[in-house]
Amino acid sequence: MTTDIEWAELRTNVLENILVLMETWTGDPDEAVAIIAGNQPNLDQLKAIEQQLSEDAAFGYTPAETKLLTIIIPKQQQMMAAIRGEKLKLMDKMKQINQKNKVRDNYVSVKQEPVFVDRGI
Repeated sequence: MTTDIEWAELRTNVLENILVLMETWTGDPDEAVAIIAGNQPNLDQLKAIEQQLSEDAAFGYTPAETKLLTIIIPKQQQMMAAIRGEKLKLMDKMKQINQKNKVRDNYVSVKQEPVFVDRGI
């Protein structure tokens, strides 16, 4: 049976793996998405470890874990901010495209109206 101390060591190792992957980020939003997706197995493993720990040990982080978390959390927030910023840029571009389509539709009718020929009947 694994003790709380061994689970805590595993948790520290998983946090270190998360940090190593996060440190490869260069600031690109697309890269941030890939890193977050790459960290998902580590986060799942971390969640499983926390479920194995007793309640006191699950919330009692070691100083090393606390130091890792103080680095990981702001880095994660930076990544999410970069992703949100890119999302806003894309939404603005989509609005511009939609505006161009509206302007075009005002000048050129897309609908074909039926035409009746007056034959003098």
